[in-house]
Amino acid sequence: MPDLLTAAEHPDLFARWRDGDGLFAVNGTVRYGAFARHYYPVVFEGRRQDASFAVVEGDKPRLLAAATVGDGCLDYYGSPLRLFLAEPGDGSAIAAAFAHLDQVMEAQGLRQATIADDTPSGRLSAIGEACLNRHFHPALRMSAWADLSEGEVSLRRGLRKSYKSLLNWGKANMTVSVVDRDNPDRAQFDRFLAFHQTVAGRATRAQGIWDSLFAWIEAGRGELVLGMVGDELVAGTVVCDAEGSAYYVSGVYDRERFDKPMAHWPLWAAMLRAHERGLTRFELGDIPIDGDATPKEVAIGFFKRGFASEIATSLVWSRTAPQ
Repeated sequence: MPDLLTAAEHPDLFARWRDGDGLFAVNGTVRYGAFARHYYPVVFEGRRQDASFAVVEGDKPRLLAAATVGDGCLDYYGSPLRLFLAEPGDGSAIAAAFAHLDQVMEAQGLRQATIADDTPSGRLSAIGEACLNRHFHPALRMSAWADLSEGEVSLRRGLRKSYKSLLNWGKANMTVSVVDRDNPDRAQFDRFLAFHQTVAGRATRAQGIWDSLFAWIEAGRGELVLGMVGDELVAGTVVCDAEGSAYYVSGVYDRERFDKPMAHWPLWAAMLRAHERGLTRFELGDIPIDGDATPKEVAIGFFKRGFASEIATSLVWSRTAPQ
């Protein structure tokens, strides 16, 4: 029988396993890697506790689970929890993981659970079967990403044709400045923060969240790309890095100027700079569809799709227990 170890009891082992050593490469993902562990505890302000665990055979980890509990939910800081497998389709490791998850839900009285199923098989996976047997419901998830491997050459293969003239406008009419490890300008970062609040009409994030983002950027793990028209700030794009990937964390653009393409050039510049940092993939994030999100969220998804090399599909399994 495999053993089960928790991240709380064995932090050094989990630090090594998350770095990969050829098995899991958890830190190669932004949602579940080092950035998530740095940023999302601040966002949730103690409302989630780490419940990550591993299924181990001897001294060999077979499965690594990124999981949190809190607010009556079993997930991973608001995203679906994810099971990383050393061997795809390892049924006994998956069975052991779900037996543990059953115990956690019952012991803590959790009503909601969401689980990611990224198995690209075109058929019901072992994770999917375990969820189905527990009366979870599946939903399609779409995520966009862009290929940075050849820089501008590979990016332009996926670029929406109508965006070419919009990028040309931005290149001719906007200037770009960057806050990063080489230029950790807190004043410029705070200017972006004030711009964000002006556009949103309110403070949408606590100060500690902004401080956490700045610390990540200052450490050389991301950038803030600012777009200017003359001396006026009109756009800001925040990108954070994982191992090999960059992630589009936030974009803020002057809505009063939406007759002009304020968003396109700063994001394009951020993507090109990610390639220059040696990254090969740019994660644009989820692409919601009509009926599953607000019109604003759907419009943002349409905007991001215009930069995408590929739309990846996966399943999210969810269950809500009756009250």
